[in-house]
Amino acid sequence: MIIMMESVKQDILYNHENELTDLLQNNSILSITDKYGRIIYANDRFCEIIGSNRNNIIGETHELIKSHLHTDILYKKLWKTIKSGEVWKGVLPNKLVDGRFYWLETTITPVKDENGDISRYIAVYNDITDYYNKKGTIKMVDPKGKTLSQNFLNVDLSINSFGKILKAKNKILNTSIDDVVGLYVYDFINPVSHNVVKKQIKKVFNESESSEFETIEFSPKGQQTFYVSKIEPVYNNHNEIIYATIVTKKLRKDLKIKKELRHIEAKYSTIFQSINVGIIVVTDSKGNITEWNKGAESAFGYTEDEVIGNSLTMLISDQHLITSVKELLKAKNHLNENKNGENLEMIGLKKCGQEFPVEFSISNWDNGKEKFYCAMMLDISNRKKLENKLKQKTEDLELFLYRSAHDLKAPLTSAEGLLNLIKGEDINSNVKLLTTLLDTTLERGKLLVDNLSYASAIQDKSKETNTINFKKVIDDTLKTLSGLKNFESIKFEITINQLGIFYSNKELINSIFQNLIHNAIKYSKPISNDHTPIIKIEINQSENKVNITVKDNGIGIDEKCIGKIFDLYYRVDNEQEQGSGLGLYIVKRIVDDFNGEIKVKSEQNEGTFFELTLPNFIKN
Repeated sequence: MIIMMESVKQDILYNHENELTDLLQNNSILSITDKYGRIIYANDRFCEIIGSNRNNIIGETHELIKSHLHTDILYKKLWKTIKSGEVWKGVLPNKLVDGRFYWLETTITPVKDENGDISRYIAVYNDITDYYNKKGTIKMVDPKGKTLSQNFLNVDLSINSFGKILKAKNKILNTSIDDVVGLYVYDFINPVSHNVVKKQIKKVFNESESSEFETIEFSPKGQQTFYVSKIEPVYNNHNEIIYATIVTKKLRKDLKIKKELRHIEAKYSTIFQSINVGIIVVTDSKGNITEWNKGAESAFGYTEDEVIGNSLTMLISDQHLITSVKELLKAKNHLNENKNGENLEMIGLKKCGQEFPVEFSISNWDNGKEKFYCAMMLDISNRKKLENKLKQKTEDLELFLYRSAHDLKAPLTSAEGLLNLIKGEDINSNVKLLTTLLDTTLERGKLLVDNLSYASAIQDKSKETNTINFKKVIDDTLKTLSGLKNFESIKFEITINQLGIFYSNKELINSIFQNLIHNAIKYSKPISNDHTPIIKIEINQSENKVNITVKDNGIGIDEKCIGKIFDLYYRVDNEQEQGSGLGLYIVKRIVDDFNGEIKVKSEQNEGTFFELTLPNFIKN
């Protein structure tokens, strides 16, 4: 292979892709670098094995002939050999971008220019990964053929922040101190663990904390052995770290469980960090932030380093801090009592000082030592803007209804007065009939105006509370409605169980009963030998609420219309009776403003059943 490479190397240097033989292209893994280690050519098989295309490779530093750590013994010897102009042969371990390792039997040949200086390096590889995996020989060894774990079990090593071995506390088994001091721990560790070990050493020196890492070694027969090493900082009199010690022990049977836990933790961390739509913040039991996802970073403007370890209150508006903290503590107590968490709202505070509303729910878990809380938040700025617009439109509509009702009331009152004057005159029967029809029309007009007035004032009136006597409310309502057609033929069955004092708005409670009973009367069936119209009214009050039912045996409501009866201006088709379409709408509005509930059941020709539950606004 070397002889063949020497014969074609000059042609390759000037025209790499066009003049390579089919044999090299199809059966070899080949790359060429300049004297600085930058790739100037790579064949298709080389690109395929490292999982990248040629455009991304050309010009990049060649990781295969560049030391993973510049102090590694293997790579030191490699560079020393090829820089001296000699051919190097050996096996190189390499890591793909997806984390998998592969192993290449490698021959690197220096190429000299006409002046005798090295200008290129030609590398030919043979992929022996399958062989290495089967034999279980994937390991890096020291000159004595022993791994770090095999050599240094239960022996203290002292290292600096770069992983260089400074001294050994005791004599190393079968190895002199001179063979180890000055080398690096990475020279004796499986390359799979290099990144992990580097992070742990960096953590010890930067954060002044002890740390642990695990390594895996393979026997010649392919058997796996796992080790755990503990790194601890050592300080001088000025409390400065001067070096760190490493003690290595063989890991026992629980490694499998630990590995599974690490895999789960890795998956959780990946999923958690990749979520950038929702805002997720995790705190410990003291309210200090322990985890922070991309969505939270985007919403609040802080990086992970700026918030981890700080109190959650840094994300809450100062103006709403006390209220928000009370709500958070309440939610925390609910969770600690194994109750379901509720959706909460608070005003968040961005890094730039801008306030914005968030809705969130809290969950918790216990890792055996401490309890953690996870707040899953959603920025509801747009929703709040829409709600405020809707609220403003509603207020404008209610103001329009109020003014319209007020403006209509005056001419209706004048018309009623003129009609009364006409009734006092000596008029014939035809005129009397007309005045009766006008009376009915004016009565309907006044009812419509009153309903418009109620619809526009429900929200304001619901804030005023009075003591409610349900017997008096029903008596007054029946007295008011006594002039309606069919009233005298209806049998009223009234049951009132009122315990204690009930607080609500008297006008709105009157409106509820007036509209429900008015509808029951209006849509009753005529009395006959086979039918007696009945309206049952039942009231059951407890300390905190009242349950009201109004049931009739009238004409009922078509099933397809049930879902529409509370809509504004919806009227049930009926030849005999025509309403304004506001009565049940007003009832529903009042119930909703009271945070109550209303249900309706009906069957044609059988009757209608309304059930309401209203809260008791108990005065403090």
